[in-house]
Parts: sequence; structure tokens; C-alpha cells
Amino acid sequence: MSRRLAALLVAVGLALAPAAARAHGEHGGAERLGGGGVVTVGGWQIELLSHPAPLARGQRSHVVAKVLTAVAQAPASGGEVAIGLAPAGTAPEVRPATETTWAGNYGLELTPAGTGEHVVRVVLGALGGRRLEPPLVVDFPVAVERAPGLGPAAWTVLALVALLAALAVYAARLRPAPALDLLAIPWLRRLLTSRAFQRGLQGAALALTAVVAWLGFADVQDGGVNLATKLTWTIWWAGVIFTFVLAGRVWCVACPFGALNEWTARASGAWRRLPRPFRNIWWATGAFVLLTWADEQLGVVRSPQVTGWIIVFFLVLAVAVGLVYERRSFCRHLCPIGGLIGIYSMTAPLELRARDAGTCRTHAEKGCYQGTADSAGCPMFEFPQAMDRNNYCTLCVECVKGCARDNLAIRFRAFGKDLWATRRRVLDEAYLAVALVGLTLLVTAQMLPAWPAWMSALARWLPAAVRSGLKPVTYLTLVESAVLLGGALVLTPLLVLAGAALADRLAGPRGLGPRRTFVVFAYMFVPVGLAVHLAHNLAHLLLEGGGIVPVVQRAVALWTPFALGEPDWRGVAAAPDSVVSVLQVAVLVAFFVLSLVAGHRLAAREYADPRAAGRAIVPFVLLSLAFTVAGLVLLQQPMGMRHGM
Repeated sequence: MSRRLAALLVAVGLALAPAAARAHGEHGGAERLGGGGVVTVGGWQIELLSHPAPLARGQRSHVVAKVLTAVAQAPASGGEVAIGLAPAGTAPEVRPATETTWAGNYGLELTPAGTGEHVVRVVLGALGGRRLEPPLVVDFPVAVERAPGLGPAAWTVLALVALLAALAVYAARLRPAPALDLLAIPWLRRLLTSRAFQRGLQGAALALTAVVAWLGFADVQDGGVNLATKLTWTIWWAGVIFTFVLAGRVWCVACPFGALNEWTARASGAWRRLPRPFRNIWWATGAFVLLTWADEQLGVVRSPQVTGWIIVFFLVLAVAVGLVYERRSFCRHLCPIGGLIGIYSMTAPLELRARDAGTCRTHAEKGCYQGTADSAGCPMFEFPQAMDRNNYCTLCVECVKGCARDNLAIRFRAFGKDLWATRRRVLDEAYLAVALVGLTLLVTAQMLPAWPAWMSALARWLPAAVRSGLKPVTYLTLVESAVLLGGALVLTPLLVLAGAALADRLAGPRGLGPRRTFVVFAYMFVPVGLAVHLAHNLAHLLLEGGGIVPVVQRAVALWTPFALGEPDWRGVAAAPDSVVSVLQVAVLVAFFVLSLVAGHRLAAREYADPRAAGRAIVPFVLLSLAFTVAGLVLLQQPMGMRHGM
């Protein structure tokens, strides 16, 4: 028996030997490290290698200095070599390296403590049997990334998430906050209803937008230092989403595009409504997807000039719509982020509602909608008497000014209440809610260093005739576009639709039908997409948002007679990478719980039989868990920055 076991082990060893050799390669699996490539100095050639590579925070790596003679390319064996690692700008503390099995390769175990730009210092003290006086010193710039994969803390959180998935469907509850009416606070009511306050916000935002657009054309065409790209895409684009979660569409009050649209409609006396085929959010969804695609494939966020043209285009479009169609038709139906704002505003803990619907029914004038001598009426075509969700309310308080019965209130409420409490559920919103999950996950994946390699691997499946007839950049763009658009707009909705079909079968004879089930439970996925969106942008804001400071200093010094100090282009993150990671996990877990609560409330509302409700929700809980886990895994990987620090 022992002989058979020995023979089996030998056979397995012989079978695995070629694979092991391929895995380890010539240098034990080490890959080239550092931005300097191969350095030649004093007759010696030094190449920096590492396994694994690239270096990652908290991950032990075997760093190797491969030393050859510059002319003969012979290994420099028997030498004295020291290696050290330190953040850029500080002197590394070197330690003696050991010559490994491969002659001329001197290795040392290093474990980076932080991320960002670092320096690996290689000190050659003796080579070729002679001592070098003074020692040769070579510094290799390297980048230390976040450790790939999930750490113990993240796996613990995942276990808790799985437990919550089983418990929260039946036990989770959200208690509404005390019904404090903000309009009952005299000074706050005066501020919110002051026309000067709103006009001041809109005027300031419009002036800043004009400056940003002008800088996009007039300033240097470097997205990392031009205020147009840095402010628009790194600060506003990443940060405005947080206002949706906290206060709904409050951004729309100051939005320069919406202001121009409304001002133009009033000045022109436009009274027409948009044609009925445009009165939905399909067009806004298409515009948002197109803008996201252009961001990923054409790099618009790195082009100041393209950023300027985008701003000009939407300013002109807002004015053109206002010349023909009444109120804020552009904002309601055509704004590229209008549908996104509406869907995400359903989670906000702030609402404007009628205090008593009966009071509205007995009041014939309807100044809240029609307008009065002191108010313009609702610019977003919302009727407060019937309004039961935040999707299109901008908190402009025009309805408050026009209500002769003082029957409107701005109150705090349960977080995410609109997701299950509203009576209106429509396919275009449901589709957008689901598509946003796929879109946010894929956009996050596209920022991973491994993404280009994945796309190259997929491109190899294209027919040879296609690859030979097109440039690599062309067919790689096609592959990436197919993955982004197909995954977000087709695959993710199909997964949820399949879940709806299964849920309908599980519910039994009292099922809603697959289409109705999809439309109802799609709102359960709003928190999931929102969580990935928020967590993704937390990294941009906290890790590279500080880069706006030197950009502003440069713009002020260049274009005004003032100065705000000397720009420091090294950039300082607003929070350590570890803190950002914890915040991302917390956001994903918290919104996963909200997704379960929404699903539970929706099921209880739609099914009279509690057992049917419990069975029907199972596929959606599993999908929500899968999407959340995908987000956790993706966000634990090193992620590229939009414009660097």
C-alpha cells in the first residue's frame, strides 16, 4: 500500500511540476515592479521584481533586485545588497537582502503599511568580489494599492448580512421620526418662501456654471488641473447624489439648467405640455446611460473642452424647451439625471405633503398648482393633494406660497418610506431602478486595474476576421460597450424579471403576474443601486476630492488678480483608505437592510395571505443579497481615481 501511495505521489508530483514551473516562472512568479523599469548604473543592470505584484497594503511581498553585469548580462552573484521601502518623500530604511536560488537575485520580504506612492531603495554594497565605495543607491518609484479580496472584517460583515437576510424580512421595522413641521419654524419658513433666497441660489449656481464652462474652453486641456473637469466630475458629479438621499430633489431648486428652463417658460408665456410620448422618464434614462457610456468609453470626464460643450448643450436645450413648453418640462421629463434623482429621492427622510386631503378637496381655487399673484404654481406639474412620494417635488415651496388654507407641511418621515407607501408604480421607473443596480456595479468594475485584462480576454472570443479588420482600440471599445450596456440594460433586468416569474409561481394562485410583480418589487432594488453608487463615490470624494484645493488655487492665481496660496499638487486624502473601506461596507450593509424592509412591506401590502407574501419575496431577497455581495467584493479591490490626486 505504501509503495502504491508513493508511486501515486510521484506521479502527481510529475504531473504538477510543469504547471508549478509555469506558475513560478523564471523568477519564482515575480513580476516587474516600479515605474523605472530596468536601471543601469556603474556597469550594473538592476531590475526590480516582486511576488505578488503589485505591492498592496498589509500584504507580504517578496521583493527581488535582479542584478546583472550591464555588458555581458551575467548574474552578479555573491554580492551584498540591501533593500528598503518607504512612502515617497521619506528615506527608506534598508535591510540586507538574501540571494535566492536564482543567481544574482537578491530578495527581501516587505509588507507595506499604507497605500499610495512609495519608493523601493536598492543599495549595492559589494558585487563581483569587490566592494563599492560609495555604495550604489537606486530608488524605484512604486505604487502601493489596497489589498485585493475581502479581509476578515469584511467576511464577518458578509456573515452578518446573510443572517439579516433571514431575519429582517420578518422582524425589521422602521419607526418614523416625530412629525416636526419645518414650516412651523417662523425663521425657516420666511427663508424658504423668500423669492430672493431661491433667486440668489440660482443666480450663484448659474454664474459658477458659466465660469466652469468658460474654463473648459479657455484653460489648459488637462483634466487633472482644469477646474471645469475637477469641479464638475470629481466634486459635483460624485457629491450631488448625497443630497438626493438626505433631502430629495433639493438640488433642483438651485440647478442652473432648471432655473433657465423655468425662467424661459415664464418669459415666453409657453403653455403647451410636452407631447405625450415624452411624458415619462425613458428619455431621461436613455440620456443618463448615454452620458455614463461616454464617461467610460470616451473619457469625457478627463476632457475640459468636452465638459464645456456638455454644459453648453444642456443649457441651450433647457432654454429651447422653455421657449415652447410650459413650466419645468425639461426637468420633469428630459434632464439626464432627472429620473435618477427621482428614484433616489424616494429614500430621503424629508417630505412635503398636504396636512389634510379633505381640506384640499373643499378648496376650489387650487392655487398650489395653478399659481396665484404671489406664486407661480408647481413648476414640476405636481398636485399636492394627490402627492404621496418625493420623485418630482423639488421643495421649491411654490405650492406653500399659493396655498390659501396653509395646508402644507415639510416633515421628517421614515427613511425610504416612499419605496413601499406610494400608490403609483410604473414600468419606466421600475426598469430604471433595476438597471441602475447593474450600471453602478459595472461602472465600479471598470475602475479596477484588472478590467482591461478582462476585456482583452473577452475580445479574444471575437472572430479572427473581426479582430483583423478592426483596430484593437475599436473592437475593445465595442466589447466594453456591449458588457456595460448589455449587463446593465438587459442582463440585470432579465435576472429580476426571472425572479419575478419565480416569485409569481411561489405565490400560488393569488400571484400578481410576472409583469406586475416585476414593477412592484423593482422598487426594492432602489437601495441596492443607491448603496453602490454612494460607496463608489465616497472613494472619489474622500480620496481624491482634496485635489480640488490646488486646482482652485491655480485658477484663481491664473485668471484673477488674487492669490489663495501656492498649490500643493501632491494632494491629501480627506480620510485614510481604511476608513473609506469601512464606510463603504457600512453603506452597503445599511442599504441592504433597507432593501429587505422595503421588500417585506411591499409583499405585505400586495398579498393578503402572509404565507404567499413570505414565499414571493424569497427570490428578491436572494437577488438583493447577491447584488450587495458583488458590490462588497468589487469595492474591496483597488480602484482607479477619476483625475488622480
